[in-house]
Amino acid sequence: MKRILILCLVVALTACSSLSGTKGGLSQQEIAAQEAAKQEAARQEAARQEAAKQEEMRRQEELRQQQEAAAREREKERIAEEKRQEEMRQAEEARLAEEARIAEERRQEEIRKQEEARQREALRQQRLEDGDDPSLVGMVTEEQLREADPLLLERSIYFAFDKYNIDPKYAPILAAHARFLIVNPTVKIFVEGNCDDRGSPEYNIALGQRRADAVQRALLTLGVPPRQIEAVSYGAERPVAYGANEEVWAKNRRSDIAYPMLKY
Repeated sequence: MKRILILCLVVALTACSSLSGTKGGLSQQEIAAQEAAKQEAARQEAARQEAAKQEEMRRQEELRQQQEAAAREREKERIAEEKRQEEMRQAEEARLAEEARIAEERRQEEIRKQEEARQREALRQQRLEDGDDPSLVGMVTEEQLREADPLLLERSIYFAFDKYNIDPKYAPILAAHARFLIVNPTVKIFVEGNCDDRGSPEYNIALGQRRADAVQRALLTLGVPPRQIEAVSYGAERPVAYGANEEVWAKNRRSDIAYPMLKY
């Protein structure tokens, strides 16, 4: 009986030992599987995070591109607005310049009319002094000047910038006027000095007077009596051309020989 109990105990211990060994092996496999599962989960999580990162980067790039596109559009609108404003400014300047030109033309026309009225009054007074005889008041016509000498139709002497010395090329013209005045002692002329608009009014008046005086001296030297010539200056107040370039300025730097013209 005792031997049977011992044998049963040995068998039981052997079975327990075998069962314990089997249980220990399954636990290691489970541990390995769990570790593998953890690694896989970590890998998937890393992949998910990387995908999320890439998606965020893509979204940020799209946002940046949208912002750049919006900035370019705003810049285009700004440039277009600046261009529109510049066109409006230029149009306004052109309008003001045109208004100023028209106003200047009207002013010059008024000056011309006043000068004509002054000359008419002077001629009227001269008529009274000369017995109202048209042949004695010194009035001439374009045709009379043309018949006397075609050079008499050239009645402007032009000057270099800021100069009042007479170019020798005008000597034949001045000689023709001198001859006509000497032959017609009742004719009285005005020599009108003019300038371009680049100096002060005071300077231009003085320069215009020097130019008128230069022509007057030339005619006096050629034998014209002083009583037949009066030198005056209009400075830059009587331009014949308008603008701001050398061609325009050259036309306004002159002395005009003004005859009392008889108009029919």
